[in-house]
Amino acid sequence: MGAIGLGLRSEPLFFAQVISYVTSRKRLWSLVGVLVGALLVIRAIADAAYVYVPQYRFRNDFRLLYGAVLTTFHDGYSHLYDPIAQKAAVDGLGPGFYWSLFLNPPPLVWLATPLAALPFSVAIILWTILLLASAALTWYLVAPGAGLAKAGLGLMWLGVVPVSFAIGVGQSVVLVAAAVATAWWLAEHDHPVWAGLALSFIVFKPQLALFVPLCLAVSGHARVFGAWLVATAFMVLISLALLGHDGVAGFRAALAVASQWEITRSYAVSGLIGAGPQLYVAQAIVAVATLAAAWRWRGHGTAIPIVAGITGSLLFTPYVGFQDFAMLVLAGWLLARTQPTPWQVALLVVGFALLQLVLTVLAVPIIAAEVLLLASLIYNAPARSSTGSTRLAPNPPLEAPPITRMAPNVPD
Repeated sequence: MGAIGLGLRSEPLFFAQVISYVTSRKRLWSLVGVLVGALLVIRAIADAAYVYVPQYRFRNDFRLLYGAVLTTFHDGYSHLYDPIAQKAAVDGLGPGFYWSLFLNPPPLVWLATPLAALPFSVAIILWTILLLASAALTWYLVAPGAGLAKAGLGLMWLGVVPVSFAIGVGQSVVLVAAAVATAWWLAEHDHPVWAGLALSFIVFKPQLALFVPLCLAVSGHARVFGAWLVATAFMVLISLALLGHDGVAGFRAALAVASQWEITRSYAVSGLIGAGPQLYVAQAIVAVATLAAAWRWRGHGTAIPIVAGITGSLLFTPYVGFQDFAMLVLAGWLLARTQPTPWQVALLVVGFALLQLVLTVLAVPIIAAEVLLLASLIYNAPARSSTGSTRLAPNPPLEAPPITRMAPNVPD
């Protein structure tokens, strides 16, 4: 009996050693990463060639953004969320264009406004290039490693389903990822004000990184939070002034309609437990856990607070599409830069596989992985002495070179 008990007690250590051994084969896994990434990119290109490009009038959401810009030209910002005006603008693009409600905040419209001076067929190409550039910037700044290992991560990033789908259908999630990545890089290079300004661009789709600024605040990065708050408040005030009472009412009405769509809830916690008191309780637990994770890592850089903020945001928001899980790849890279435990490494590997199979495994396994990731950030927080100082070695130096010496983008 004692021998059996000893075996059971040593089993976790054995698996940890196995995971540590496997992850130590860096050259082998770099080659595997390149191969897997190349296969994923080939699949993504095939999808684009046979599905997304031919069906752009129906599938690419840039048509809604382009139509929103035209709505502001023809009817003013007060009608930006007027479904009748939106539909007229999209229908005016030509036969076969499918209309749906435009739901993004006004700053995304500002970003796309110059493109409305171009024909739609040209504007959509430039928009796709912008999304690819944003994805490449995110990889370049945050993905750990160098050489073959970093190249493999770049290919896997472009090829994994949430990212390739988001780019293929013109979704803004990669813009949010680039904003968070740039904010992290600037903060780690001691530019907190610029980091906060960069972080303010999460306003393009704020629910994907809702808790990131708060996590940075509670973890001791007040200047980043302050700069984000000022820039965001400025954009909000300008948006309110442009929309007016009717525009704000239209925005709220559009969000209320979208909240009933199954597609906006199928990958969210709200899709599992429903709306009502139980959702509010779950959101309160997520909020407390997210801020607790950030608090426990105060004084140890911005990476883990951002990881907590991304994970908590996706668990908190009632609106999640599977393409929004692209943010979890960014979170995984940041975690990988902070000497994760073998169990966290295993979770990252399993999590990536789940993202690739997102259309098959659906929401439950991914939400479970998010919960485990958030719990691991709390459990594995650095120990603190009675004086409040930490006993953890500093993070390894950043591998990304200065932006002014940026390498060419990853091939798409």
